[in-house]
Amino acid sequence: MNKAIIPRILAIEARRSRFGYALFEGPNRLLDWGASAVPADLTGRAAKDAARKRIALALRRCNPVAAVVRRPRRVKTGRGATPGPILRTISREAAALPIPVHFLSRGEVREAFQLFRGRTKEEIAEALVGIFPELVTRLPPKRKEWQPEYRGMIVFDAVAVGFAYWQRNEMQFPPPE
Repeated sequence: MNKAIIPRILAIEARRSRFGYALFEGPNRLLDWGASAVPADLTGRAAKDAARKRIALALRRCNPVAAVVRRPRRVKTGRGATPGPILRTISREAAALPIPVHFLSRGEVREAFQLFRGRTKEEIAEALVGIFPELVTRLPPKRKEWQPEYRGMIVFDAVAVGFAYWQRNEMQFPPPE
């Protein structure tokens, strides 16, 4: 029996001091998800080393054919406000394995959810729960305008990046017969 290999991708959503991840096996199967943060008491070289170790572990443990990352928008405020160091670490660690890294823009991720009428992060998270019911327990409560973003939203952002990647590239990896 010739069994087709279904490719795995690791979708990553990077922030300044943390990242969320989602491991997909094909477009319809979410295997794992979660988030990792660099401890707040670490700075400089120690913080970069901690981020590198966590990202390298995720890439080795998941063994994906590709890593998919949402390209951050350019931020012109405050020093250190961008996820640049984490993105560079992802690129370096993936290249060492060697795993290709694909970047999606914010617009490409939103475009993948037009069919589901997902315009806001909350609407996209609700659409993702409809697609992947295993995420229902992680769905954050509705946020009021004055409230900060729920920390667990980073996982939904990572799942959204992976889902958008599969929407864009599904023809490249046809389902097994």
